[in-house]
Amino acid sequence: MKPEIFISAGPLSGLLSHAKVRSIRRLWLTAALMLRALTLFSQEEPTPQTVPPVQPAPAQPAPVQPAPVQPVPVQPTQPTAIQPVQPTPAQPAPAQVAPTQPAPILPGTQIVPSVPSQPPVQNPAPAVQPARRPGPDALQNYRIGRDMEARNRFEEANAYYNEAIRICMEELNRNSSNMDSYTVLTWALLRQRKYTDVINWGDRALRNNANDYRIIETMGEAYFYLNDYQHSLTMLQRYVASIPRGDRASTAYFFMGEIYRNQRKYLHADIAYTTAVTLEGNIFLWWFRLGTVRESAGEYQFAIEAYEKCVGLNPNYREATEALERTRRLITTAQRNQGG
Repeated sequence: MKPEIFISAGPLSGLLSHAKVRSIRRLWLTAALMLRALTLFSQEEPTPQTVPPVQPAPAQPAPVQPAPVQPVPVQPTQPTAIQPVQPTPAQPAPAQVAPTQPAPILPGTQIVPSVPSQPPVQNPAPAVQPARRPGPDALQNYRIGRDMEARNRFEEANAYYNEAIRICMEELNRNSSNMDSYTVLTWALLRQRKYTDVINWGDRALRNNANDYRIIETMGEAYFYLNDYQHSLTMLQRYVASIPRGDRASTAYFFMGEIYRNQRKYLHADIAYTTAVTLEGNIFLWWFRLGTVRESAGEYQFAIEAYEKCVGLNPNYREATEALERTRRLITTAQRNQGG
């Protein structure tokens, strides 16, 4: 009760009843609240009054914005920039004049071909021939002809042999001591079976170089086909004595075996054929020849070995298969006779 009386703060608080004090207090508080609300309301009203004048002020600058937007003078500056751009393409025009300058050079280049056109086309051909040796050209034609002959294209092979012979003849007319030309010439003539010509040109070659083993071996084969076995053996033996493992050594031994076989010197033939197949063992005919001389000498078991080698290289070689069966029968018969 004292606080309420104190809050009333009046000397009359003791004289008034509590109900009246409460009502007075309530009125006082209500008046204070209303006064406070009026003061607050009065403070808020001037702020909205000042705001509306501020809003029209920014609305007026709207015409200010078109003022900077109106700088139409910026557009004339652009066409002025475009105008210098147009003269720049005009400058490449003189640059095009520069490539037009080579145009007068073209007629000058046309004059250049006229210079080689003056010499005839035939001049370079003879000019190349002296610069190059005909020997390699002749050898190339010979090899092509040999390949054609292996394919049974004899007409084409003969044409290449003729070309090789022609080239060698021209070379020998210029240089009669060219042994390479003699060699290719005798090879081509041997392929054409012109054995007498081989001997004649071989003799001329040996007069220049008596120890050229290529000419010696070729002449040995030519003598064989001429049935001159004595001269053939002499040439072939000279060849293998000078080059025991030369390119044609196996062939030379085979021809020696053929000579001894025709002379019925079977042991000599056996040695020659055996040497030939030892140096080159992939030719079935040589194995067959070796088997025949062994069979003729009565060496049946060794003959069977040779025949079997031949059949292994060429199973379709009928003569070898027949010789193999025959030799086996001979062995069987000999064994029966020994047993009886």
